Amino acid sequence: MGWYLLIPPVFSAMGDHPRAFNDLSAPINKWDIQGSFDSEANCEKEKQRIRTEAPRRLNFAREHPDQDQNGNIAAVAEAWQLSECVATDDPRLKQNQAN
Repeated sequence: MGWYLLIPPVFSAMGDHPRAFNDLSAPINKWDIQGSFDSEANCEKEKQRIRTEAPRRLNFAREHPDQDQNGNIAAVAEAWQLSECVATDDPRLKQNQAN
């Protein structure tokens, strides 16, 4: 069994959305895979790293809006704050895949 580090889905700027955005309320089976790991411990270590990095990136995006004009840095950082490690065989990942 392996482990996924999942984050809520992040969408690029497009159409009516001039800035990147995320869906923080999406069910976990719709989340993006940030990484794959052989052990829960390695997944948790990376989760802790990105959760620690997220506030720094949010501050950077706020302080340097010219460097995050499309909002991607902020959107990814917000998603990182909610990252979760999930076993690859977690039944929640298979729920409603047709939707």
